[in-house]
Amino acid sequence: MFADDILGPVKQWGYLVRDLDEAMDCWINQLGVGPWWGYRNVPATAECNGQQNPILMSVGLAYHQGMQIELIQQLDDAPSPYQYFYQRGTEAQVLQQVAYMVPDVEGAIAQCQQRGMHEVGRILPSPELAYVYMSSPAMAGLAIELMPHDQNFLDDYARCAAEAATWDGSNPYRLISF
Repeated sequence: MFADDILGPVKQWGYLVRDLDEAMDCWINQLGVGPWWGYRNVPATAECNGQQNPILMSVGLAYHQGMQIELIQQLDDAPSPYQYFYQRGTEAQVLQQVAYMVPDVEGAIAQCQQRGMHEVGRILPSPELAYVYMSSPAMAGLAIELMPHDQNFLDDYARCAAEAATWDGSNPYRLISF
């Protein structure tokens, strides 16, 4: 199977949200998922249609049964792989991407393209790091996020997932403001 053989296991479900605090509250109080780690007012660069734009976003991260759940709120209206969500409807949150950590991002892009996907855009938290979004019309707005293999990310992932597995409901929000 393509996903298992080429991309490996899913590491994250990513949701776009209109209000990060309301979305985290929903996941905690209605679904029992937490605690939430994350960052407010994160500057990054979005690459869309061949152009790079500065964007500002807030991100919340939680873990449920070993899966990372990411909530992304873009705080401005700059072009990005996220803007389609903010320009349509009124949903509070929507599943935007399923993320994979791959050892060779360019190779994974080529494999996705061979299967009919195209690059939707990139988010560059720093000049040397890019998260690439791939999709196709048949995927109806869902994207595959390709993240470069990063051992520090994997170590934090394991630590936070283990803490979430025994979370007692206390200290549900652990966000840092930039």
